[in-house]
Amino acid sequence: MRTSTEQDYRERIVRTLVYIQGRLDDELELEELAGVAAFSPFHFHRIFRALVGESVKEYVRRLRLERAARSLKQDGRSITDIAFQAGFETHESFTRAFTAMFGEPPSAYRSAARPEPGDTAFEAKNYGDVPSPEIRELPPMRLVFLRHVGPYGEVGATWGKLMMWAGMRGLLGPGMKMIGIVHDDPDVTPGDKVRYDAAVVVTRPVAPEGDFGVVELPGGAYAVFTHRGPYEQLGATYQKIFGGWLPGSGRQLRDTPSFEQYVNSPRDARPEDLITLIHVPLA
Repeated sequence: MRTSTEQDYRERIVRTLVYIQGRLDDELELEELAGVAAFSPFHFHRIFRALVGESVKEYVRRLRLERAARSLKQDGRSITDIAFQAGFETHESFTRAFTAMFGEPPSAYRSAARPEPGDTAFEAKNYGDVPSPEIRELPPMRLVFLRHVGPYGEVGATWGKLMMWAGMRGLLGPGMKMIGIVHDDPDVTPGDKVRYDAAVVVTRPVAPEGDFGVVELPGGAYAVFTHRGPYEQLGATYQKIFGGWLPGSGRQLRDTPSFEQYVNSPRDARPEDLITLIHVPLA
């Protein structure tokens, strides 16, 4: 009974986290989130904090500030526009909150991440051979996933649990697609809070169960890059994509996560022969 109740609680919290991720720009009322989780509004906040480790307000505020940090690194919008999107009414209040979290004001953070044109350090940056993507229009995909919170290098145990769970339910087989959803930039988010979803594509109805959630990955245009080699080198490929390819591509990004598709796995390929397809969402 205890295990069943714990699974039910975790399933409801996972459902709430997915709901929040898709509505970061909305005014999220406590009663609304309690309804999504099917908890009493009187008890939801304490249950959320106990299982997630942060209050709802702290969790939403952190995700919005981390998204703002990514925007400062990746696009040219004004700091005021980014502040408004993050839910702050004034530039000053955003600057205070951003500085408290990242140790420097937004303007300094942007300058360090994206030097002005003509800056000699920027001119000297060499990304080597910048990969060329294939632009694909993808349909939505329904996934069953298990969330990992922590360094990307420690996702192996999460994948093991997911594959065992999915295998026992007949969800694995020829043509199976293994997907990794990359929610956070490790250069922005503290290592112990980085969110990564290990997932498999499903083609029949599957009900969420405990920590195992179900979500639809949005369709649309993606720039698809092929990474060949160890997973430990994926970070360098992302740097080439966002620092080398994106600025000169003329494309804008959609506000949805990038994801990875693992064509093979360490079980049947040497590290240097691993193939990962990195999907970057395009507006």
